[in-house]
Amino acid sequence: MGEKIRLAGVHETLLATLQARAMDYRQPEPVLGDATAADLLRRIDYDFSRIRTATKDVRIVTYRAKKLDEWTSEFLSAHPDAMVLHLACGLDSRAFRLKVPPRVQWIDVDVPDVIELRNRLYPNRDRYRMIGASVTTDEWLSAVADDRPTLVVAEGLTPYLRESDGEAMLRRLTRHLPTGAVMFDAVLPWTLRFAKYLQLLRATGATFGWGIGDPRTLEHRVPGMRFVAQWSLLDSPHLASSRPTERALGAAMRSIPQLRYAHRLLRYAF
Repeated sequence: MGEKIRLAGVHETLLATLQARAMDYRQPEPVLGDATAADLLRRIDYDFSRIRTATKDVRIVTYRAKKLDEWTSEFLSAHPDAMVLHLACGLDSRAFRLKVPPRVQWIDVDVPDVIELRNRLYPNRDRYRMIGASVTTDEWLSAVADDRPTLVVAEGLTPYLRESDGEAMLRRLTRHLPTGAVMFDAVLPWTLRFAKYLQLLRATGATFGWGIGDPRTLEHRVPGMRFVAQWSLLDSPHLASSRPTERALGAAMRSIPQLRYAHRLLRYAF
């Protein structure tokens, strides 16, 4: 018997991203090549027919994760003694997937049930630890040092938060940490009305609550944060290897900003 999964709501969505990375690994030319995801999928006990991860979901997850991997590697190359805070890490293997400089401190953060599961599935490693807490609370930050440049990565988190909770979380982080960068995925506000039709959200009962329009608005609402870049999933170079109809659809969607940036990555400095 594998590890029995007892997660619900938004926390259950981490299983869809795990399955997507494992499905990508089995492709002849994977985007991520995440062998850990394929191994974990074999070790857990869960009815994946509930979430029915589709090919388009695999593309969304892997294109997003690949770009965040690249941005993370860039930051760590420039700051080899940095700290990484990976918020709502789920079962993601980024800390093990990347070549992390030996002096980097890496902290994965998620709710206690998820961290308990990670403790059973992942090995110990020097300069790596996990914190079990909700990222929208502030108690856990007291266990995080404030003495080095810090990269905050949040993948598959912010759309599920309420706007007030998300902005408060960012303010707490930038007040506590000395300097660094924040990287996360975001959806445009118009997508909130249609999210309820997504298969994954219907299956898990999760909901979207925060859409970000102009990314520069956060510069005014979170003191010290400076907008650096946004990147559309439709701009992934891996889209070129998809089927002709998908490439044509992607090209058409890129010509319309409201579609091109409906789901994108945002990058800030602080």
